[in-house]
Amino acid sequence: MTMKTIDFNEILGFIQAGQPVLCIDVREPYRQATLDAGGWKIPYNEIARHAELLLPFKDGLTVVCCLRPSGSQRTVIAFEALRKLGFTDVRELKNGLYQGWILKVGRNVKLPVAAQNLEI
Repeated sequence: MTMKTIDFNEILGFIQAGQPVLCIDVREPYRQATLDAGGWKIPYNEIARHAELLLPFKDGLTVVCCLRPSGSQRTVIAFEALRKLGFTDVRELKNGLYQGWILKVGRNVKLPVAAQNLEI
């Protein structure tokens, strides 16, 4: 199964339509600390360990994010781990966190976390 991509405009469209989007920054913690674009911070190799936290969102749109523009090993590993947990719609942030989000919407607009839109 090939991972689809999603760009910043599509993400903003989902949010404006009131549909929850779960964005996960799948980089290692030391990389997450150097650039905070928002979203949940769950390293690619810890997805399965956080299954209980993630499972309520498996039927919604989930976006895995890395700094690399596309095809990062981190996003591929995260994608496969989420699919194993039963996630049905997992996509990669097109052009990565910096080029694909921060340069498009600015540093003050953080990637969404579905939990903000759902009553938990």
